[in-house]
Amino acid sequence: MRKVGIIALAFILFGSVYGSAADLAVPTLELITRGYMSGGDFLLGTRGSVDFLVAGGYKFGGRVLLGFESNNLEDPEGDKNLDFKGAYVVMRNLFGIPLDLTYFTGENDVFGTGAIFPSYFGAKPIASRFSGYLYFPEEDQVRYDGIHTVSGTGLKIASGFGSTVNLSSLYIYQDSYLGTGSYSLDLFTAFNTEFFKTEGFIGASYPVPEEIAGAKYGFYRAGLLLFYDTGQGGEFLTQIGIPRWNPMADSFGIDLFYFLFEPRVRFDFFSLILTLFWHPEYYLQEETNELGSADINANFQFGNPDTSIMSGGIEAKLSLSTTAVEQFRAVVAPYFSTITSGAIWDFKMNTQLFPWNLKEMFEMFVGVRAEF
Repeated sequence: MRKVGIIALAFILFGSVYGSAADLAVPTLELITRGYMSGGDFLLGTRGSVDFLVAGGYKFGGRVLLGFESNNLEDPEGDKNLDFKGAYVVMRNLFGIPLDLTYFTGENDVFGTGAIFPSYFGAKPIASRFSGYLYFPEEDQVRYDGIHTVSGTGLKIASGFGSTVNLSSLYIYQDSYLGTGSYSLDLFTAFNTEFFKTEGFIGASYPVPEEIAGAKYGFYRAGLLLFYDTGQGGEFLTQIGIPRWNPMADSFGIDLFYFLFEPRVRFDFFSLILTLFWHPEYYLQEETNELGSADINANFQFGNPDTSIMSGGIEAKLSLSTTAVEQFRAVVAPYFSTITSGAIWDFKMNTQLFPWNLKEMFEMFVGVRAEF
C-alpha cells in the first residue's frame, strides 16, 4: 500500500466538508491490546486499525479508502503513516441494462468470506469468526480472511441479471500481489436464499514473475463457500479452495487446499460451534510456510453476538504446526463480549495447557470495535 500521510487525510477531510456529493465515514476503528509473557516479563502490545472512507454518488459512484494499521502502537519507531488502500468509480446500469462497470485500484473484493450476504443481499451474517488477530496473533503467522483477495488495477463487470438472489462479477486487473506486468482474471458468483447460500470463484494469473521457477503457464485458483441453515437450529459452513496452483511445479494434493468446515448447533441461549481449519501452502499469491498446519476449535457460546447485548463462553483450541518450535498446542480461552453505545468490547483470556509452561501460560486480549 502507498503511504499518503497527513496530506491525504487533510484532502479527504477537505473533500468531505466542501464536496456536497461526498460523505466521510470511518467504517473500521479497532484496537486490540494483547498481554503476554516473554522471557519472564509481562508485555503489552496494541494493534490498531482504522479506515477512512470518502464515498458519494449513485449513478457514477466513487469511493476512496485510506487506512492505518499497526501491530505494535507502543513502538516509537513503528510505521504510523496513513496508507492508501483502494479506490473505485462505478457506472451503474450501463447502457440502460442491469450491468455495473467499475474501474478500481488497490484492494477490492474478498472471495470466500460470506460477507457479501449481509452487505449486498441484506441477509444475516454467516461468516466464521475464526479469523484475524484474535486467533492468529503471532507476527510470523498468516492472518487468513477469505480464500482470495482482488488487489490491483483493473475493471469489474457485475450484474444480478435482474434477479434478487444472484450477483456475478468478472474482474480483469494487474495483480498487485505479483507485481507490474502480471495480470489476473477472476469470475465470481453468489446465490442467496433463506436457508442456502453459496459463493464461488475461478481465476488465473499470467504471466507471473520470472523469478518464480516453473510457472511458464501461470497460476490458477478456485474456491467455494457453502452455507446451509436447517431451520431447526443447525447450521453448516464450508470454505474450500485452492488459493494458488502452479500446474508446472506443484503436485495436485491436499497441501494446496484452504479448508474450513464449521458445523453450528444453536439453541435459545446456547450455541456449540466446531471449527476445523487446514492451512494452505499458498495464500495471497505467496508461500505461507504453514504447510500441514491445522486447527480444531470448539466454541461453547452463551448468547448470540449478532443479536444480544452481552455474549460469552469458552473456547478449546488444538493447533498442529509444522513450523513453530511448539508443534502442538492446547489452549482453553474464556471470553466475553458486550455492546455499549457505539462500541463492541471483547475480552479473552488464553490459557495454554500444553505444552506446560507456567511462566508463559496466560495470554489476554482486550479489544474495542467502534461503530459509526
